[in-house]
Amino acid sequence: MRVALLATIALAVAAQDQPPDIDPLLKTARAGYSKGDYAAARAALEQAWTLAQELPAKEPMRYEILKQLSGVLSAAGDYAGAQNYVELAINWRETAIGRDDPKIADDMIELATLCQRQKDLPRALALLQSAQSMHIRASGPESLAVADDFSRIALVQMDAMKPQLATDPLQRAIKIREKVLGAEHPAILPELDRLAAAWIPLREYAKAEETFRRALIIRERLVGPMHADLMPTVEGLAYSLFGQKKYEEAEPGYKRLLALWIFSTGHPDHPMVALTLDKIAVFYREQGRWEEGTDAADRANALRALFLANGLSQEASARQAHGDKKEAARLFGLALDTLFAGRPEHSELRQQLENNLKELGIEEKPHKASPAKSRIDSKKQ
Repeated sequence: MRVALLATIALAVAAQDQPPDIDPLLKTARAGYSKGDYAAARAALEQAWTLAQELPAKEPMRYEILKQLSGVLSAAGDYAGAQNYVELAINWRETAIGRDDPKIADDMIELATLCQRQKDLPRALALLQSAQSMHIRASGPESLAVADDFSRIALVQMDAMKPQLATDPLQRAIKIREKVLGAEHPAILPELDRLAAAWIPLREYAKAEETFRRALIIRERLVGPMHADLMPTVEGLAYSLFGQKKYEEAEPGYKRLLALWIFSTGHPDHPMVALTLDKIAVFYREQGRWEEGTDAADRANALRALFLANGLSQEASARQAHGDKKEAARLFGLALDTLFAGRPEHSELRQQLENNLKELGIEEKPHKASPAKSRIDSKKQ
């Protein structure tokens, strides 16, 4: 009996010494996270964190669970909850490893991002500056990590609507990357884009022009002259020239932007083509070139009408297939009324809509046009 009792006691003690079975919970959490089931992932990780309290204080699994929890909550949009777990993770590293652990800087950056999402911008800046100090101590003041810090600091300043405070850190980041990587390295592009964007609200159009030109050269070298990636830079350059009233230089930029949209989408009637024509209309009218501005505006409106008419026609076809001929006829007629007579880009769809109405036994009837539509129709006839 005594031997059996001792054996039972030994098994109980051994069971207490066994680490909690956390691995299945982590596996469940990973599966849920990969499927976007953040609630299930969170539940599994919270159970794992409860079990992890039985582990030694310096056990690395504690840290890993905390970081996974912060990631799941952040993905689910619970930034305050994610912030709590990142703070616990930082505390673990400081206690278990020491305040000089260089990996703490990464956690501070993550915490800064969460603060920024919650609009706690002063704390986000303080955390980024602390992380930058750690990076400087670890790798020197002209390292890529420090350049990344400057870039993040600038983003927070832009988020705070303080572009005047974003330009200096962006220029510092660019200088570091130039020294480490070379003057035309693609890694410089994000800072060039942000710097150019910061100059615009400050009305520093000449500086914006210089920055956009530099970014455009690098991008053209990377992707060629007719790639969609060029569009923001081409537009920014045209706008910065427009802001300086360099109309002759800006005009080819706006025309190039229009050509890029048509080429990249493969559709001359794409909605973004209409929006670009709107910008061109403003550009021409600012110079007093009213007829050219009106022509661009008319083209934009004609494209919007075509887009709407196509959508109405698609819905009409769906209603017809469902057996609702009355509603199909109404929608086909509405689509036809949306189109402008005499516009060559409308002729094919107009003919198709007229045929659809005839198939339904309905002859086209004249529709009352709006004043603007009548003006465009008469101009093109």
